[in-house]
Amino acid sequence: MAMVEEAAVQPRRWPERVLTLGAPVVFLVAFGISLATEGMPLARDKFFFWLVLGIAAFSVAAWRSWGVMLLEWLPIFALLVAYDYLRGAVSVTSEQAYIQPQLDFDKWLGGGTVPTVWLQDHLFDPFHLHWYDFAAWVVYMTHFFVVWIVAAVIWKIAHHEYRRYATLAVLTTLAAFMGYWLYPAQPPWLAGDLGSMPHVDRVVPLVWGDLGVPAAASMFENGSGLVNLVAAMPSLHASFPFMLLLFFWPAGWWVRIGLGAYTLAMAFTLVYGGEHFVIDALVGYVLTLICFGIVTVLWKVIERRSDRAPAPEAVTAAAEARSAAP
Repeated sequence: MAMVEEAAVQPRRWPERVLTLGAPVVFLVAFGISLATEGMPLARDKFFFWLVLGIAAFSVAAWRSWGVMLLEWLPIFALLVAYDYLRGAVSVTSEQAYIQPQLDFDKWLGGGTVPTVWLQDHLFDPFHLHWYDFAAWVVYMTHFFVVWIVAAVIWKIAHHEYRRYATLAVLTTLAAFMGYWLYPAQPPWLAGDLGSMPHVDRVVPLVWGDLGVPAAASMFENGSGLVNLVAAMPSLHASFPFMLLLFFWPAGWWVRIGLGAYTLAMAFTLVYGGEHFVIDALVGYVLTLICFGIVTVLWKVIERRSDRAPAPEAVTAAAEARSAAP
């Protein structure tokens, strides 16, 4: 009898197993085809489409959680799309953006020479790209993916940490936007083009052109442009790796060393590549540290209140006791 029941149950399990194993494969194949035909999904909408689709593909067995997934990811997507539009809206002309404070600090730090200028004089040749130029391109590109891929992994395997992580990432992003709004600043390449300092090249676009890697356009792109050329202070590119280092600090020394190396590699890429002054990265670190402190305190308050709140079972038992009392 038991064997008959097991045989009756087994066919119902096979579709679930096929979907659980097949959905990730189908997703990876579809994503690979999209990369080959459309390019890298750097646009926020395209990237989040593939990210959420990937979470769903790897969570087929827990399909009932998809509704929660949308509720927890759509607000983040909406905030970041708003950030992209607002960042472009608060842009000023290049000549109106600040430059002298950054120049003064970096010259002081470099002993009279801007570190970007010194690094490119000693390391960069626009007619002969080196291995570290391609490495810098890879490091720079990770800014668009790593933080949100990590968020997806946390959502999947450590869901209890997801909201704290997402809050920190969104708060850091919005704090950077406030910096762009209050202090529009020229990056080194733009300052060089305007004559405020010696000319420097933008390494990442040059490598990108050499590689010929396409990027998928946004579904909402209309030619008006969401780019803010003077959104350099603070550096969000520098903030994100440092944010990861702070968040995963309790994970141990190997994680700290890896994320510390990533933080330094991004800082080198930004300064060497002409995208940011050193002061931009340092202000980004300070801003991230403040955001991390705010979220840490906020979560301690939330956890303290949760510990004080009576369990639902206790509330139900107390209510039953009161109703049973004469």
